[in-house]
Amino acid sequence: MHKMFFALLTILIPFAITFAQEEADLDKIRTESGVDPTRVSSRVGYTLLIQDPAEDAGQITNRVSLNLGVNRWGFSAKYEAMSKTSGVPGSGFESSFNDVKFNILNAFYVEGPSALAGAVEFSIPFGKPGFGSQYFSMMPSLTYSYTINPSLFLAFQPQYIFDLMKDPVYPELSVLTVRSFLAKFWQSGYFAVIEPRPIYDFTNENFDLIISPIIGKALGGGYNLIFLAEFPTKKSTFDTKGPVYQFGVNKSF
Repeated sequence: MHKMFFALLTILIPFAITFAQEEADLDKIRTESGVDPTRVSSRVGYTLLIQDPAEDAGQITNRVSLNLGVNRWGFSAKYEAMSKTSGVPGSGFESSFNDVKFNILNAFYVEGPSALAGAVEFSIPFGKPGFGSQYFSMMPSLTYSYTINPSLFLAFQPQYIFDLMKDPVYPELSVLTVRSFLAKFWQSGYFAVIEPRPIYDFTNENFDLIISPIIGKALGGGYNLIFLAEFPTKKSTFDTKGPVYQFGVNKSF
């Protein structure tokens, strides 16, 4: 009986070690990808965004971002340089800088498969009219993530943006967005996310739904490639703003 027990241990222990290693690798990919807001990490990133409305107008944005993780606290900043064309023949492209955004996040509850993180983002109106929002705004958010298994998780993130200061000529800023996403990770380093994003603008009494697929690849050494698209489901939004395509790379450290 003892011999059989030790024989079973000899067979099962390597499998257990392999499973634990695979679980650790998946957890590392998930954390460094930046997909899950409840996972705090330090990384620097660059993203190219291309907005392609149905009309001849268009916009290209270069975004740089920096995230610093300290225990369960995350501090981030991002800045954008934009080039846009109105579509008017002969007008060419006009370029300038956008607003600066700062974010503070705390993953205050991590227990078993569940995690909660609260965050607040401030947008500082550095961009000139036509490029920046012209609002000094604040956006609190709360994220809940549930780990279904080591390679799959589900998350919800309601976020509400409102103005703290603005020119009186501009309308009140009051927009609620509910992000919900299902993310899958593979041992090969690939990951995929699907995110339906309902948006309600209280000031204009306008509802939108954005569908956003994400595909990424962990390259090793903390590097990740990410491709993301945003597709408006409302025809008026699709025609005026169009889909947005993003290609990015980030490096964790």
